[in-house]
Amino acid sequence: MENKHVVKAANLNKVRSMLFKYGSATKAKLAGESDISTVTVNGLVKELVEAGEFIGGELIHPKLGRPSVHYHFNYDFEHYLLISIQETAGKLHIVAKIVNMRGDIKLTRNQPMEVVGIGAVVEVVTGILAQKLAITNIAISIPGKQIGSKIAVSWHDALDGWDLETEIGDGFGIPVRIENDANLATVGYCKEVAVPDRDYVVGIYYLPMSMPGASLFHNNGLFRGQDGLAGEIRYLPQFIAQELPRSFEESAQNLLNILCIYNSLLAPHTFVIHMEGLSQQELEKLILENDVLREQPNKPNFHCAASFDKDVMAGLQWLAMSHLAFMNLK
Repeated sequence: MENKHVVKAANLNKVRSMLFKYGSATKAKLAGESDISTVTVNGLVKELVEAGEFIGGELIHPKLGRPSVHYHFNYDFEHYLLISIQETAGKLHIVAKIVNMRGDIKLTRNQPMEVVGIGAVVEVVTGILAQKLAITNIAISIPGKQIGSKIAVSWHDALDGWDLETEIGDGFGIPVRIENDANLATVGYCKEVAVPDRDYVVGIYYLPMSMPGASLFHNNGLFRGQDGLAGEIRYLPQFIAQELPRSFEESAQNLLNILCIYNSLLAPHTFVIHMEGLSQQELEKLILENDVLREQPNKPNFHCAASFDKDVMAGLQWLAMSHLAFMNLK
């Protein structure tokens, strides 16, 4: 009996995954592409329609054969609150959005953080939840890292000690997921341009005249290391005692050194680089002129991302939906 339940759950997720991808389809198409029998698909679709996950649509009349119903994925079945704590011109502000499962924006807030404190985030959440739109999950990006449930390394140490999971998750009774913004930017970029899940991806986030960080992404998951410290480039031997670069050119040279190191150690398929002031054309020129990268046997793809904030939001969508098993099906 238990095996039947496992098989049924797997089949439900296959059908969910397919209709999520296509948006709409007939039962025949779902059966044909999922290798599940038509009889079984009929029962699964009926159950998903009754649950509100699928919506029965219009009747299609083909030239030959019997008419069939087009079913649509109900992207409004769940809604998520995405919160990005961002820095602009040396000040923090909060960008919050309610989105559905397709990423359609239902509500947006952009609020300066006049006083930097966890209360500012709670205030934004309180105001948005007052709109009475049911929220399944809250995903929050932070300019820092968590150790346990508390933020321990953050922008100018301003967020250190915050426990957003307890303050917001327990306070509002909604699951909260929190991730470093640079990690989410790497994930978001990969999702937006459909980098294959099988690819080993190294993301580099580098504000010129500062110290960079790296993200490691593969098979739809982040590699965080112990206490989430994987990718702390500042602790590489050549950078740990180095002063901050004083020019964009110094930062660009640091970036090339980092690419050489990670290309040798990890041999990724893809690098995703978020570096303000650097274009794809300039990046490709720097790489072509680098003797070390030319000699290294691994030849990855190099992507210079255009918008850090946009990619963070795409990463937050991924984070908010990470509880859905059908999203991870290949």
